[in-house]
Amino acid sequence: MRSKNLAATTIVLAIIAMGIIALADVSIKQSAGKISPSLGTLIYAITAVAIPLAWTLWTNWNGGLQVTNEGVLWSIATGIWFSIFTGLLFIIFAQGVNLSIGSPVIRMGGIVLAASLGIIVFREGINLQYIIGFILAAAGIFLVVTR
Repeated sequence: MRSKNLAATTIVLAIIAMGIIALADVSIKQSAGKISPSLGTLIYAITAVAIPLAWTLWTNWNGGLQVTNEGVLWSIATGIWFSIFTGLLFIIFAQGVNLSIGSPVIRMGGIVLAASLGIIVFREGINLQYIIGFILAAAGIFLVVTR
């Protein structure tokens, strides 16, 4: 029973995350060309501190935080990559790229690359269904770009 609840919760959280990333892309598209990419990225970074800070304080007050050196280093790397990614989105959308093309192509391409790294670096499994999914993702990128 617990695994079904966990799976349902995970699915709901994934759907919420999809909505949040879509809203983030819309926000970047709307501000791109109206603010320099570096300043837009800085404002994003400053704004992005508030929610995790509140969450961290709440977690600390309600049971404590887990901290390891490796966890801190990978979290720093995550911040670096997301900051660069956000800056690149500002630049890309300021160049006039449509949200309906840029966002899906960038996201699907990133998903394919991340999945490839999972297979190559972390030795995660691969099967025929997975290969078909990769082919469909590549076809999706092609269809969106050439519409």
